Amino acid sequence: MLFPNLPTKTLGGSFIWDTLDRKNGWKLQKNLITEHYRILDPENVRQAWSPDESSIWRTFRKFTSVSRD
Repeated sequence: MLFPNLPTKTLGGSFIWDTLDRKNGWKLQKNLITEHYRILDPENVRQAWSPDESSIWRTFRKFTSVSRD
């Protein structure tokens, strides 16, 4: 279950975020306080977020796949 997302510029998560994976400039991060997840694009704009780990991993794979047809 992903939450509705308004793409928002971030600072990239250098303080309260743990980067779980990076691929093609994209980052999958987990918040160390609230334990929710987010996906940042190469410009550090949040493209998705969720409290559900399995759905955020699926979405991260979609964003970072070579062909995004």
